[in-house]
Amino acid sequence: MLDGIHEAVVPPIAYRGALLHAQGQSVPKDEIGGDVADLVDTGRELVGWIADVSGHGARAGFLTGVVKTAVRYGLRVGRPLPVILEDMNALLPAVKETSMFVTMAALRFDGSDDAEYISAGHVPVLQYRRRQGDVVRWSMSQFPLGLFAGAAYASRRIRFEPGDIFALVTDGVVESGADQDADLGLERLEHILRGMAGSPLPEIMKAINADAGMQHDDRTVLLLRAPALECPDQARWRTMLDTLDLELSRT
Repeated sequence: MLDGIHEAVVPPIAYRGALLHAQGQSVPKDEIGGDVADLVDTGRELVGWIADVSGHGARAGFLTGVVKTAVRYGLRVGRPLPVILEDMNALLPAVKETSMFVTMAALRFDGSDDAEYISAGHVPVLQYRRRQGDVVRWSMSQFPLGLFAGAAYASRRIRFEPGDIFALVTDGVVESGADQDADLGLERLEHILRGMAGSPLPEIMKAINADAGMQHDDRTVLLLRAPALECPDQARWRTMLDTLDLELSRT
């Protein structure tokens, strides 16, 4: 009865643009899950975000659709990220059970050398920094959505460079294994990012899923990479090949 619903609401993400490369996948524990990963191109900026609805099954899946629609609409009409979260926090109680809540993390890229980051009770976002060769954990002490009326939300800026990778995950990725130790799971994820930083994003995604082991929860990963700059010779050859392709298409 629920076949295909999760895939329709949360399809895989595969994106390559001048500003960003992205790979995302959500694997529900049951037929339908409460996780969502999304990449939104507003025409002015790119916003990658991930959310985790408490619980499993149809109720969580329904709320996932509500959250995705609300975020996409807010971005479409140009609402700032903190305002979108505050609006959702105010409106969610009317469409959910009292005990349910939503955690969320988002990154907004506008063509500058820093990204806007916001989090509402979500697990840390990891940034692999290519030049330093390290991984930084980013987190914010802000309430999950839908629990406390009047909660305020703020964002911050994160500097990044070409070749850096951001990993947004849900707790089903890091709280794995018999002990479900999130800190240990984050350390394993950091190890994968450092060791495979030069690999294609689909390969990194595959390694993360394999490392997570037996699935106990919905599991969602969104990888965002700032494309590395080409050297002058690479850029010149790229221009020549693009010109040749255009000339051949006209013949």
